[in-house]
Amino acid sequence: MSDTKVAESPAAATTEETPATEQKDASPSALTEEDLKAVEDVKARLKFFFSDANVRQDVFVRKLLMKDHGDSPFRVPIDSLLRFNTIKSHTTKPAVVIQATKELSDVLTLDADESAIGRVVRFTEEMMDGNIPKSLHLQNLPLKDAEDDQSSKVYAVTMEEVRDRFTTYGEIALVKLKWSSSAAGKEGRKFSKKKFPVGAALIEFETEESLQKAAEATLTIKDGETVEPKDKIVLGGADIQVMALSEFIAKRKKEKEEQEGEAGAENGDSKKRSFDEVGGEANKFSVDWKPGCVIKLKGLPSTCDREALLDMLATALEIAVDDVKGKKIYVDFSRGQVEGAIRFPEFSDDIAAVATKLKEGDLKVKEEKLEDAFVLEGDDEKKYWDDFIAFKNRQIAQNLEEKRNKKFRHGGRGRGRGGRRH
Repeated sequence: MSDTKVAESPAAATTEETPATEQKDASPSALTEEDLKAVEDVKARLKFFFSDANVRQDVFVRKLLMKDHGDSPFRVPIDSLLRFNTIKSHTTKPAVVIQATKELSDVLTLDADESAIGRVVRFTEEMMDGNIPKSLHLQNLPLKDAEDDQSSKVYAVTMEEVRDRFTTYGEIALVKLKWSSSAAGKEGRKFSKKKFPVGAALIEFETEESLQKAAEATLTIKDGETVEPKDKIVLGGADIQVMALSEFIAKRKKEKEEQEGEAGAENGDSKKRSFDEVGGEANKFSVDWKPGCVIKLKGLPSTCDREALLDMLATALEIAVDDVKGKKIYVDFSRGQVEGAIRFPEFSDDIAAVATKLKEGDLKVKEEKLEDAFVLEGDDEKKYWDDFIAFKNRQIAQNLEEKRNKKFRHGGRGRGRGGRRH
């Protein structure tokens, strides 16, 4: 592929004004010299837009290519493509797009009236994970202050810089810088989203062989262990952490399962009962808490929710929201409260740093500065954990009582599937 940028959002592009309809005569003799030059540029864009790598992450294109009904099943209308910014910058003529498609007949096809384009090999649901064995996951990409908003961060490196650093190992299909988003307010039913970088990226190679070459030279994490790479990747002055996407996904899945298992144990799920099923005796909940791991929050905005606090933590720690959850950091808060807390599973210097930034207003929740934020200590910390343990034991007792009442109401065992009503 000659272009590895993430495409501009086609869905957004389609809202732009439709270019005037041109004649469709796509024979080379009907095209001007300028048109013929545009054909080459459009070919590069079409190859990218219809590539496996782009279709996986481009919802607009994927839905059209997988739609099996309508006027153009499994195809993208040329009128839609002409609204894409990076095609519109080269041409507004259907004839140019048609000619470019004909010159890509090994991968693309036109319908009978030359009004829509499809792939020679149809994209299917089974292809959605095809990037995993060909991709690397990068972390610790450097960030910088946005020029127009000093309170916001942007990437200090470009996709081109990331791509160029890895092209020595093979042709690259896609580079994608990862972003997260948080609700920045609402107007009626419409929510505005503020995107922020999470310091991570994906690189998909065209072949698994290229991925293997890159992995052998650049991995810093392999089989869960830190390793010294042969080719240390440095971008924007930062040492980049590199691991295979397959290992990153497996790691995240394991963390999620552990988190769900722990949450289930706290809430008395069916696999880890908090009471004795046979004897009906409640087991006491306890936790081996560690000092210095709870941040108390005061003066939370009225619009605050758990998602906003998770987004704030992701920004503070420069990781994705899912990574916050994976680290088992728990937000102790219910909508409508003006106070809350954040529990960390292990002590780290990050805890005091986050509390300080919140207190000083360097970190905000829903764009608002908190009244106060501090790490609990001494009697206040002990009271927090005592109250939490007492709450969990009340929950356990309530669950047990409801179970007993349910059995009593149904007379113990049910009638069974063959029971008769009298």
